[in-house]
Amino acid sequence: MGLIQMIQALMGGNRNAVKELAEVFRVNAEASEARGHDLDAAALSQFAAEFVARSQRTWWDSLVDGLNRLPRPLFTLGVFFIFTWSWINPVMMAEVFGAWAIIPTPVWVLITTVVTFFFGGRAQVKDMDFQREMAGVMAGTQTFLAQRRQLRALDAEEGAEPPDTQDDPTTDFNPALADWRAS
Repeated sequence: MGLIQMIQALMGGNRNAVKELAEVFRVNAEASEARGHDLDAAALSQFAAEFVARSQRTWWDSLVDGLNRLPRPLFTLGVFFIFTWSWINPVMMAEVFGAWAIIPTPVWVLITTVVTFFFGGRAQVKDMDFQREMAGVMAGTQTFLAQRRQLRALDAEEGAEPPDTQDDPTTDFNPALADWRAS
């Protein structure tokens, strides 16, 4: 009787001492999944709210988006302007380049850092888009290879010569299976 009372003392009253002790050393997987689900749901609802807010754009939003798109074209046009203007008025460009030559090194470091991060961020986005596109191409390649195997299997069923499996490791030709299908 003493053992039962001790177990009831540990487990009774909507309390589980063993579970509570175990959770000191290991996270409760069910509670962790519930917290993760709540976090994902909150992130998705915030993301959805941003898209709804984005659909209600004002003239100010359009202006700011337009201004955000200006720096890259302006940098590019500025470089072409410098090259073109140095042919048109080389004396003035010599003065400009002379003025640039006396700019202190820390200022050049700051300018190049800003420009590098600005264009580097765009390069990273383009690289991520390229990787996403390549993943799609690879998935399409796997689909194509599977369809080709199916077509070769159908061709083999119709009595055509079986494909040469020595040269093409992607085929699944099985002579015993072909004989069974033929019978």
